[in-house]
Amino acid sequence: MPAFSTDDVLGNRLDFEIARDGFVRELRDAAVLRNAETWLRREGYRVVEMDAGAWGDDEQMHLDFAEGLQFPRHFGQNLDALDDCMADVAEADYGWDASETGLVLVLSGFDRFARRLPRTADHVQHILRRQGRYAALFGNRLLTILA
Repeated sequence: MPAFSTDDVLGNRLDFEIARDGFVRELRDAAVLRNAETWLRREGYRVVEMDAGAWGDDEQMHLDFAEGLQFPRHFGQNLDALDDCMADVAEADYGWDASETGLVLVLSGFDRFARRLPRTADHVQHILRRQGRYAALFGNRLLTILA
């Protein structure tokens, strides 16, 4: 089953626009972000918020993902393990339930994190884009908003 339909194209839906543009979208305006989160929740998405601006190192980032998405205990806390676990999230093995419309990660303060750890931030964005595409192969919706 496809993740979206042609009706979504014509409806100017936020979720479709995020997916169409690569599954990761920047929304820096606080009011726009609040409206987006309200709309996404109303549409049946699980919204998981993480304060990326508080991530001082890779370990904090990995712990936040693990807690927010209920990663298994064996999560290795490195970028390869993050990619592996996000593939499981894309398949709805954990982190959300496939009966929901989809999963939206809201990473606030991501720009501050990217200034502190640019290489890690770049890898994280790459992982989230790739796993968003992977989720769509199963008809799942995994979207990310960088706030």
